[in-house]
Amino acid sequence: MKILKKGQQGGMVNFFIGILVVVIIAVGAVIPTVQDVITNSTLTGTSKTLLLLVPLLLVVVVIIAIVGGITSRG
Repeated sequence: MKILKKGQQGGMVNFFIGILVVVIIAVGAVIPTVQDVITNSTLTGTSKTLLLLVPLLLVVVVIIAIVGGITSRG
């Protein structure tokens, strides 16, 4: 187990606070807004099917960013 110095601990705390902020904003504001706009759109067929994947892709991007940030700190 790696022992962190004082400055490194503060960096990790700031990193996890940043992750929490991004997740809260994404889950609380961005994804519901995108879903509402897609639901109220007049598109049909393939266009609507592709647009319905946008919220899923946003979640995947957030997860990849979190994992990438965690692994780059190690």
